[in-house]
Amino acid sequence: MTTAHSTTPAQALDLSLDGFGYRKVALVLTGSAATQVMPFWLDWILAAAPHTQFRIIMRDSASRFITRHSLETRLRARVHSDHWEDEVIAAHVELAEWADLMLIYPATLDYASRLASGITDSPSLLAALSTSAPVCIAPSLPPRALSNPLVTNILDALRTPKNFVVIDPVPGPSESSDSALAWVPPPFPAVMRRLESLRVAGTIGSTTDR
Repeated sequence: MTTAHSTTPAQALDLSLDGFGYRKVALVLTGSAATQVMPFWLDWILAAAPHTQFRIIMRDSASRFITRHSLETRLRARVHSDHWEDEVIAAHVELAEWADLMLIYPATLDYASRLASGITDSPSLLAALSTSAPVCIAPSLPPRALSNPLVTNILDALRTPKNFVVIDPVPGPSESSDSALAWVPPPFPAVMRRLESLRVAGTIGSTTDR
């Protein structure tokens, strides 16, 4: 398990966000220890981007680190499970059409490898592979994972689609060992600033004109 908070002291965090042009963001939470700080980041982004709607999709594995209640009380909306229900409109279709940005933060190696392999056994995976909106993956990887060529091939595959962007992880400690050789996503504000800069520059595209 790895966490994105451990490498940067709170007082050193840059919490600035000078504008955010996305209006409907689907945020997928996976079973990484970095998920445990998402209530804090959710409070921050709701204040920093008040005109943006956020829809949270929570993988079962994320419940090891966070509760639905801790997110729903901040979001004032339902947190969605990453399962199909008995719905009239399939969840993946509605999600793919609704979002103008899909963000998987943090993305475990399991989730990243499923996405790169085209495995579509949940609404968020199928939506990510069928949406025309930008899809951002912020990997959280175990110690030494990036030294394995299979892992680097997975990340390279995720960079292939025109509308996909991979946020390179940064070195960080592992919460489940004494190793400092894990890889964590950059702090959430840094990812949001990067996405906004790519949007403004037009360097992250969509698969159709939206």
